[in-house]
Amino acid sequence: MGKAMFKSFAEDEKSHAKRLSSLLSNDNGASSSGEKNPTHPGERVSTIFQKMGKELKNRVDVNTNDIEAVRLAMKMEESGTKFYEQAAKDARNTKDAETYRFLANEEKIHCAILKNTLECLENAEKWEAEKEGRIYDVWMNMINKKL
Repeated sequence: MGKAMFKSFAEDEKSHAKRLSSLLSNDNGASSSGEKNPTHPGERVSTIFQKMGKELKNRVDVNTNDIEAVRLAMKMEESGTKFYEQAAKDARNTKDAETYRFLANEEKIHCAILKNTLECLENAEKWEAEKEGRIYDVWMNMINKKL
């Protein structure tokens, strides 16, 4: 299940990379005065992904357990969220800001999924009871509406 979840995230990240590539290829980093912007999102994207890649190589190996992997993934998604939120604030036009906000929201969804997964891994009995209770409540509400 974890492997499938991470594969799904990897596919999402590939989609994010394509969106960013398209966005950044339309904007070469020049400011309105024609000067290169040293804090252009394209440069920051490159830096953040290089940093994450190094961090992964240093922290993940065959001995990494599920909980450690999920916690690391959560940190990466949180970093991505912060990055995209800042990029949206710094964007020079509405289209770019919307793209960065979309990507930030995607990362937030990944964080929520990972948080749920971590809760399940750390305390499966409590997690199952809570989920079962929520399903029961939804079911009862559906039945009551039909009556």
